[in-house]
Amino acid sequence: MKKIEAFEDLQNPPEWALLERELIGKINSAAPKVLEKYTRDDGTLLWPTSPDFQSIDGLDDCYESFHNWALFYMLGGDDWFLTNAQREFDVITDYMAKFDTGYGYLMVIKEYQPSYDWFHQSEGNYLFYMLCMADPANQKNVDRAVRFAGFFMDEDPDAQNYDPKHRVIKCAMNGSKGPAFWIFTGGPHYPWDGYNMPFYDLPGCINHEAVRADHNLAKLLGKAMSKRQGKGDAVVNLCSTSLATNAYLLTGEEKYKLWVMEYVEAWMDRTLQNNGIVPDNIGLSGKIGEYIDGKWYGSYYGWTWPHGWHSVGQAIGIAGQNTAILTQDLGYMEFPRSQINLLINNGIESEDRIYVPYKYGDSGKVSYFPPVWIPYILKNEDGTALQKDGWFEFMPMHPSDVAQLWSVTMDPDDLHISEQISAKSGSKFDIRAWHHTKDQGGHDGAWLAYMRGEFPDYPETILKHSISQVESRVAFMESDIDDPKRYGDSYFQRRNPVTCEGLVQLTLGAPLPHYNGGLLITRLRYFDAQRKRPGLPLDIGALVSSMTDDRTELQLVNLSRTEDRDVIIQAGAMGEHNFTKVSFNDGTNIRTVEVKEKYVQIHLSPFTKITLHLNMKRFINNPSYNIP
Repeated sequence: MKKIEAFEDLQNPPEWALLERELIGKINSAAPKVLEKYTRDDGTLLWPTSPDFQSIDGLDDCYESFHNWALFYMLGGDDWFLTNAQREFDVITDYMAKFDTGYGYLMVIKEYQPSYDWFHQSEGNYLFYMLCMADPANQKNVDRAVRFAGFFMDEDPDAQNYDPKHRVIKCAMNGSKGPAFWIFTGGPHYPWDGYNMPFYDLPGCINHEAVRADHNLAKLLGKAMSKRQGKGDAVVNLCSTSLATNAYLLTGEEKYKLWVMEYVEAWMDRTLQNNGIVPDNIGLSGKIGEYIDGKWYGSYYGWTWPHGWHSVGQAIGIAGQNTAILTQDLGYMEFPRSQINLLINNGIESEDRIYVPYKYGDSGKVSYFPPVWIPYILKNEDGTALQKDGWFEFMPMHPSDVAQLWSVTMDPDDLHISEQISAKSGSKFDIRAWHHTKDQGGHDGAWLAYMRGEFPDYPETILKHSISQVESRVAFMESDIDDPKRYGDSYFQRRNPVTCEGLVQLTLGAPLPHYNGGLLITRLRYFDAQRKRPGLPLDIGALVSSMTDDRTELQLVNLSRTEDRDVIIQAGAMGEHNFTKVSFNDGTNIRTVEVKEKYVQIHLSPFTKITLHLNMKRFINNPSYNIP
C-alpha cells in the first residue's frame, strides 16, 4: 500500500486531539473497575437475582450491557475490551441458557434467542456484530454467524422462519425455535401504561385503566392481538437482514446477499402497493393487512404501537443500508428516504421547528394521555395526543435516521433534510426530540450541523460531554449503595462507562450504528500497523472535518514526543470504497499521491500532524470484515 510521511511539526496540539486521547484513557481505566464490581468472578452478571427466574425478556439486556465494548476496541481501546467483550458474550450465552422462558423451553437455544420480536433481538445482537467485525478470524463466531443467519433462511429444520414463495417471515416472534405462534395465546392482555393502546377499534378498550378494570376487556384485547399480530410478517423483522449481512461480511457467500435483496425488495414492493407508505403487517399469503381487516397498520412494533416510527424507521434504515452495501447500489436508500419525507410532508410547523407524526391509527379514534417521560408531543386542549388524518404523536424528528441516510448517500438533499428538521433557535447541542439513548448518544443533529459548517466547536463540545459521561458513571459506582438483590435486567447498562458517540463521529466520519441491530457503516476505518490490530494507534488523534460524495478531509496528530506511529486508513468500514488520490502538505508544497486502492498508510514521527484530502470512489468493492 502507498505510504505517506507526516512532515508538519506539532507546535500546539489541538484541543480536540488532547480530548480524544483523554477520553480513550478514561474509558480504558474505568471499565475494568466496573466489570470487577458488578459481575461475579466467572463473568456472570448479578442478574437474574433468583434461580427460579422465567421470562422471554432480559437476554437482550444482558448482551446490551457490553454492546459497545468491541466497538471501543475498534476505535483504539485496549486489547482488554475485545477479550472481555468476547468473554461476556460467551458467558451470558451459556449462563442464560439455564433459565426458562415460561413457555416450556430455555431462554437460549443453539446459542440464540429462541422466540422474541426483532426490536429486542436486534438490540442484543449489537454486541455480536461488533465482535465479528473486530475479530473476523474468530472461527467460533463465524460458525455462530452462519448458524444464526440460517435460522432465517430455512437452513435449520427446527427454525423454518421464512417463506420464500411469499417472501415473508412467518411471525413477529421468531428465532432459533422458528415462528413462535404460541406466544400469542389470545389470553388476557394488559398493555404497559408507558405507551398508547395497540388498537382503537375494540369496543370499550379505550385506555389502560378500562382494560385493567375489566377482565373481559383484557380478554378481548388479548384475542385481538392474537388474531391480528400472532402470525404473518412485521416490518420490524427487516432488522434480521443484519444477521445475513453479517454472515456475508465474514464469509463472502453470495446466498446471504441474495436473501437480503429478496426480502428487502419484497417490502419495497409492498410500499409501492400501499401508496408509498411502508405497511407494518403482511399475512402469510403475502397480503397487506391480511389479519387486520385490510389495514396496513397495527402490527407488533409497527406504526400504531408501541414505538411507531422509532422502531419502523430503524428497521427500514437498516434494511436500506444493508442492501446498499451488499449490492453497491445506493438506490436502496430511497426506501428509508421515502418514509422520512413522508413524515415531513405530514408534519406540523410548531414553535421553531417541524413536528412529524411517529404513529398512525384509526382516524378520529386515538385519544390518550401521553406519558410525561415522552416530551414534545403536540396535544389537544384536554391534554390528549393530537391526531391528524390518522397520524398522531407529533414530535420533533430525531435526526439519527437522517444522519444514517446522509452518511451513506452523501446526497446534499439528504443533508438538507437535517437542516429542515432542526430547531431554528437555541443550542445546536441540546437533544430536543424524544429518543432511546441507551448508547449514550443522541447528538446526531449537532454532528450534522458540524458537517454543514454551522457548529465549528462541536468536536470539543462532544468530547467534553463524553468525558463527563464517563466521569459521572465512575462517580456513581464509587458511591453506589443500590442493593444487588434488587437489580433489574438493565442494571449494568446504567453503569457501563463506555461511550463511543463522539469517537465514531469525529474519527470515522459517521453516526453510531442504528441501536436496534445496525452495522458499523463509516467513511473510514483505522488499523495500527505496528501493533497489527484494529483501531487508532496509541497517541494518535483523528478528526474527519468534512465529507462529500468523493472527498474526505482528515486531520491526524501524533501526540507522542518520543514514538513514531504508523496508521493504516481504510476506505469504508468494510473496505467498500477505494481511495483515488491523496493530497497533503509535504512541508514545502501541496503534494498529490495516486492511490487507487482501499488502503493508505501514514507515518507520523513524534509530535507531528498531517491534513489529508482523500479523494474516493465509494461503493465499488465487495464489503468484507477482512483486516489488512
